[in-house]
Amino acid sequence: MLVEWETPFATLTGDRERAKWCNSNVLTNASAFCRFRLLATWLLALSLLALPGWGAETVGSAIFLVAKPELLDPNFAQSVVLVVFPKDAGPVGVILNRPVPLTLKDAFPDEPRLKGRGDQLYFGGPVQVNGLMFLFRHADAPQNAFPVLGDLYLSADGGLLDEMLSRSDGQVQRFFLGYSGWAVQQLDFEIAQGGWYVIPADLDTVLKGNPKTLWRDLLLRATAIKA
Repeated sequence: MLVEWETPFATLTGDRERAKWCNSNVLTNASAFCRFRLLATWLLALSLLALPGWGAETVGSAIFLVAKPELLDPNFAQSVVLVVFPKDAGPVGVILNRPVPLTLKDAFPDEPRLKGRGDQLYFGGPVQVNGLMFLFRHADAPQNAFPVLGDLYLSADGGLLDEMLSRSDGQVQRFFLGYSGWAVQQLDFEIAQGGWYVIPADLDTVLKGNPKTLWRDLLLRATAIKA
């Protein structure tokens, strides 16, 4: 599942902003998180890729990847992945049902603006797990973000996150450490090999789905559709 991109992404808006939200403190302060057996695999991805460049157009509709029971890859077993399709690169997604024992303020203790933020963090995928990604709602299409569903967007842009956190009506829905990514055609191959069910994504499930039951719930939905 670890990816070598065929087309490099554009850089983020600046090294300063990227460093602010992608720092080694995420892992240094996550002592409980480090107990997870998956950590060794996640760390392998840190040197492979930069976070994807934002502002790219997407093609096609967002989907849910629902891991089939026989998918044994520890990064994705029993996972539900929300996936979008950038126009000029491979698919990008975040795992919706992998909360980690870490909050936003714990991950970034040096950020004064986050001291009161007890938001649960999620493992988004095995690529760049020391980088922060976020799903958020916005009335207008912002720059440096992928459209997902309706007014829901996905980004890793530090400047955009600053803007969202500074607003009293900030609509960040979920924060992720790392993301999931595939080279062009790689995901098609995995689906053809029988690793995933594919179903249309919907806003209600993204925003209200229970992480504890999400995989079972969508597995029932996927098998009902297939039947």
